[in-house]
Amino acid sequence: MSAFPLTKSPPSKKCRTRQSGTAWTRSGCLTCKKRRKACDKTKPSCNNCLKQGRTCEGYGSMWVEPLGPSAQVFSKSASPSEPKTESSSRLPSPVPSVSSDAWLETWSSGQVTPWNRSTGSSPRYHSPTGSYINAENPEDSSGDLELSTEVVVPRPQGHISHLSGNETHYLQYHMEQGSRLLANLESDDNPLRSILIPRAMSSPLLMKAVCAVSALHLANRSHGFGAHTAAVNYYSGTLSGLRSVLGNFTTGILPDDAMLAVGLLCKYEIVRGSVKQWVVHLNALQRLIVSRGGFASMDRDAAEFLRGLFVYAYQMARISNRNRFAPTDISIDSSIGIPKLDIYIGYTEQLLEICARIAELPALKNNTMALYLSVSSINESLLTWTHTSTPYIIPQGTTAATLTRLQLVAECFRDAGFTYLHSTMERISRVSEMETAVRTGMSPAENWTYLISTPKQLAIRRCLARVETFPLDDHCEYSALTFPLFISGCESDDIADREVVIRSLDKLQYNFGIGNVRRAKELLGIFWARRDADVGACGPGMDRKQVHWLDIVEELGWELILA
Repeated sequence: MSAFPLTKSPPSKKCRTRQSGTAWTRSGCLTCKKRRKACDKTKPSCNNCLKQGRTCEGYGSMWVEPLGPSAQVFSKSASPSEPKTESSSRLPSPVPSVSSDAWLETWSSGQVTPWNRSTGSSPRYHSPTGSYINAENPEDSSGDLELSTEVVVPRPQGHISHLSGNETHYLQYHMEQGSRLLANLESDDNPLRSILIPRAMSSPLLMKAVCAVSALHLANRSHGFGAHTAAVNYYSGTLSGLRSVLGNFTTGILPDDAMLAVGLLCKYEIVRGSVKQWVVHLNALQRLIVSRGGFASMDRDAAEFLRGLFVYAYQMARISNRNRFAPTDISIDSSIGIPKLDIYIGYTEQLLEICARIAELPALKNNTMALYLSVSSINESLLTWTHTSTPYIIPQGTTAATLTRLQLVAECFRDAGFTYLHSTMERISRVSEMETAVRTGMSPAENWTYLISTPKQLAIRRCLARVETFPLDDHCEYSALTFPLFISGCESDDIADREVVIRSLDKLQYNFGIGNVRRAKELLGIFWARRDADVGACGPGMDRKQVHWLDIVEELGWELILA
């Protein structure tokens, strides 16, 4: 092999020469490195990508894989001296000590492995849209709806002295877009801005948590791999910071910023569309609130924000993850007074409580009288509910149109409550059909249907008809419709209804970039395929036991998020 000449000779006509401009380097952004193009290395986004209308994926490592939805973030090894039991994750009656709570120590000492994936083969299910869904790692599925690739990423408007360029970038995105799209109510007093941003400016821990959620949301909406990598790094940094705070905490009051950071970890998993991790964070938040002495012991602004987040997530979790949560008495102290209309709950707080009561009905399946009394009481509560039942302080800047949207969304939740009540009782009847027939001498279906005043199909049709009148644009109030759409899709066998559900969920996913909507769609695809297969396997007039959507959730081992 000949050596390179010491003197530079003119290139031959057949040789390719690099165009004039900035030389290609290994330190350029990920987008330019993949394209092997020149990069001017402007941070946080290079100008070359922006000029060409491309998404700059930042300057992270090309080899770091973002979190999969079922990635095991925490180690779950039990202490040798304490065998693992089902009751080990339940809320104890006495207020636990933060420093001695073994459950909390397990959470706070977990090892972060954000790029873990299962190496075994996972079952794949065919969805009605023709794509395939990997049940264990849904993020590996094909055929997902492409989110907007034209997201307007705000250009940095300056530099804050004590923040890095990336922190400034993601904080600005959160301020201008994320905080509006990640709430169910937009107003001048949106606490995702008015509370979190000022506190994050003086709390490195909370800043990492805010940036983790912001970067992940940006990645969902722009498919930016650099933002995904940044989200994983900020997420890991938040966990590390929380472990440090909890490890050094022995006496006194746990800081509000630590409590808010744990709340944002719950939010992170909802945005990610996790199916394996969010219950860990929600249980941790519950324990910390109890250890702190309840919401009344916190600053009022922080307490109101965390209360809304916790109540919304907790009550929705009871619907799809009933066996993983214990009842809680956490509430706002009466001295706080009339609450603000919450950015997550809106007018639905009483309806969420009713749905949580429905989730507990299976515990009464062996006590027919108590079961039927509870069904009758729940039915009455749904019938008499109005959005004015509870007084609220209306946040500053909330428009009349916003309140109307909140009211209509709440009406969808009421119809979803009726549908969910039918769904739960049908499952109870199928599970205990033989036992009930022996004990009462009649079919369970003959006993309870008259207790529910609104037929299931009427509730579904009313909910979906209302949704079809909505524009389902980026008004954030519509982002709360995931549960009403999901339960309507599960309980209707009408193909037209299914099309309305999927079309509406597509719009929510496109407009708001929240990963749990994608998971709800994937579970619906699996469920419909299974139910249709069961129907096809039965001849005309043959009795069949239809699979229930909760059966699929339990079979897959998912911690489904419908919040």
